[in-house]
Amino acid sequence: MKKYIAALFMAMMAVTSCIYDDPEQEFELKPGDSIPKFTVLMADGTSMTSAQLIEGAALIMFFHTGCPDCQNTIPSVQKIYDKYKEEVKVILISREQAYEEVQPYWQEKGYTLPYSPQQDRVIYNLFATSRVPRVYVCKDGKVTSCYKDDPIPTYEDLLSDIQAIL
Repeated sequence: MKKYIAALFMAMMAVTSCIYDDPEQEFELKPGDSIPKFTVLMADGTSMTSAQLIEGAALIMFFHTGCPDCQNTIPSVQKIYDKYKEEVKVILISREQAYEEVQPYWQEKGYTLPYSPQQDRVIYNLFATSRVPRVYVCKDGKVTSCYKDDPIPTYEDLLSDIQAIL
């Protein structure tokens, strides 16, 4: 019975992390918008600021490891990072997940992507108020393309977006 309840709880968490949160309160950055000012502590202990992302190409993704759409998107972002890590600044920011939740998932999947574990929605709410994943491709601090969970971006989508701004 405990396994059933645990499985049900995990399924509910996965669904709620990817669904539309509040139709009355939706806000999101769109192409042409400037990225907001922020500072986050990265999992490796360094800091990342929006100022570090405003020169050149950048990819910012908000995620939750329990979200199936995020689980399907992160591998595409990993491929972009592997191919362009010298030319594109890539940062992933968790939505309401602490380091202790994200790190085991990163290790299990073998991800090398730089990420910032955030236990709240403070940074996320600067970009959007509902839905993950959120992926923003940016050039010189301006959003050039963005994706959410419907549809999620493919590797080819992200590759095309990145190539267009390099």
